[in-house]
Amino acid sequence: MGERLNVLVFTRESSAPYRARLIDTEAIRYLFCESEDSVAASIEGADVILGSVAFPTRFLSTARRLKWIQVTGAGVDAFLARGGLPGNVLLTRADVAFGGQIAEYVIGHLLAKTQRVRDVHRLQAARRWEPLIVDFLKGRTMGVAGTGSIGRAVAGRARGMGMRTIGLSRTGRGPSEFDACYGPERLSEFLAGLDMLVLCLPLTPETRGLIGREELARMKRSAILVNTARGAIVDEEALIEALREKVICAAILDVFAEEPLPETSPLWTMENVTVTSHHSGLNVPEEIIDYFLANLARFRSGEPLHGLVDPDRGY
Repeated sequence: MGERLNVLVFTRESSAPYRARLIDTEAIRYLFCESEDSVAASIEGADVILGSVAFPTRFLSTARRLKWIQVTGAGVDAFLARGGLPGNVLLTRADVAFGGQIAEYVIGHLLAKTQRVRDVHRLQAARRWEPLIVDFLKGRTMGVAGTGSIGRAVAGRARGMGMRTIGLSRTGRGPSEFDACYGPERLSEFLAGLDMLVLCLPLTPETRGLIGREELARMKRSAILVNTARGAIVDEEALIEALREKVICAAILDVFAEEPLPETSPLWTMENVTVTSHHSGLNVPEEIIDYFLANLARFRSGEPLHGLVDPDRGY
């Protein structure tokens, strides 16, 4: 029998569901860490890490035995920042149901905007009968930056609402959920015709600051920006300026340059902004555990892992 495998577990949500399913065996021992101090004390002996984006990556340099990190979310930028990933360590993302969740978030908040739900609530609170003129999603053009599993799910739901969908991808090619697709060299052309821009990109050196003052100026004044990816993809200062000056119509933001969003941020009180607390794609522990255990079986048998990340590309 080979040496026992040590799996360090550090999750952003409660560890209780993980403890219920991840049980020690003769071959595997789980090291549940509830704090950064416990990570520091346990990481040197870890062969595998099951960790959230909140994992304290500064301790990775002390992980002498580490061979594989399974991230509990879709984004892995925290593990790649500042060269935090040790050489020869495999990194995998959780390719679970985030696409469906984020697609519901996007369509739900766009409907709230076009159907003027804020105005409806104000009128109801004032007991005022005042029929509203509302907009519709059917016939609008949605641009989705990022045509991976999440972007495809968003585009699929949008097409179901009768929308035209345009993709932005590294290769300029897109799957069947998109009516057309552009490469990064055609970003300006991609942005110009959109009614809604939805960001579903990973954060990489190429996508950091992708949407800045010039890009926002190329969009329609009636356009809505939706960011469910990473805050750093958008120049937040330029976005605030564009929203104040009505360069674009509105923004629906689930991610920010700094999280939690500081109380001093003007985004909290802007009438044309919807702020949510990074919950568009929630970790469902049962799904994450199933995905991890299947990958763990592959890891132990030497098979290729699912969700494998290319560190050079960042996804």
